[in-house]
Amino acid sequence: MTSLNEEMGDVQTEIDRVREHLRTEVPDLFAFDVTVSRIEYNANSNSVTLTVEPSSEARKQISEEFGGVRVRMEDQLSFEFQFTSGDS
Repeated sequence: MTSLNEEMGDVQTEIDRVREHLRTEVPDLFAFDVTVSRIEYNANSNSVTLTVEPSSEARKQISEEFGGVRVRMEDQLSFEFQFTSGDS
């Protein structure tokens, strides 16, 4: 039987693994450079919320993509990923 400390350590290790996965995979979803700036785990809803912010190069990349239009960025994007059980 494992102790509560061991189980909490296992949970923290898994959360860290998910955070690292999100930091590397989410930027590939965008056609311009973004930075994953914040990742928070919510134990009550068993979900991870992350914030994505355009990098300093994003404005230039988007402007070039749309033929030199002026691009203004003021905010960030937030995503929530709900964990599901693999047991079916």
